[in-house]
Amino acid sequence: MSKLRIFVSATIVLIFVSVTATAAPQPEVPEDRSPPPAVEVRPIDENMGVAPAPKASAAAYRAERPEYYNYSQAFTVRGGTSTDFPKISLDDALLGFAYMFPKFLSPKLEAGADLHESGRGHVHVGTRWIYFERSYFRPSVKLALDHAIDGRYGLGTLVKREDWFARGSATLEYVFLNPYSLRLEPEMLINFDHTILVITLGLSRGW
Repeated sequence: MSKLRIFVSATIVLIFVSVTATAAPQPEVPEDRSPPPAVEVRPIDENMGVAPAPKASAAAYRAERPEYYNYSQAFTVRGGTSTDFPKISLDDALLGFAYMFPKFLSPKLEAGADLHESGRGHVHVGTRWIYFERSYFRPSVKLALDHAIDGRYGLGTLVKREDWFARGSATLEYVFLNPYSLRLEPEMLINFDHTILVITLGLSRGW
């Protein structure tokens, strides 16, 4: 009987301990109230920007578009005729040249000279505006200052008003074999005394 009592007492004690352990509150983890770690903010370096996509080289672009005209300067040799205007005779032949100074886009500076059959010459410098500059068809207009030179008067022509002209042209140019092009150029030379019409056909070489 005493053994049965001991067994029952031990069982009751074990049940009580188990219930007490289950009902006891769990220890709480202490809340971390420390400040968050500082984040270093660095200024944006313009040299660290996203690199642009590499551009195709001019040679590769010309390979894809063989009609692309990629030259910034040109030299033109030309021949033609001139006449007083409005009296048209076209009996004064001329030979000349023009050089376009290097610049990729218009307006471009151009200078040149012509030698006339009459023994007179003209030197001129002005500005040319080219349309469709990178294509094979390249029409343009030019405004220039022109000075007529006569060997009989030497430097005396510099002070003669009738030897100074305003020169204008509307030009048709076509690249027939890159970088060579043909240039058809009618020009008007105007001053206070008279007007001269010049028509030339030139061969240009770009580079």
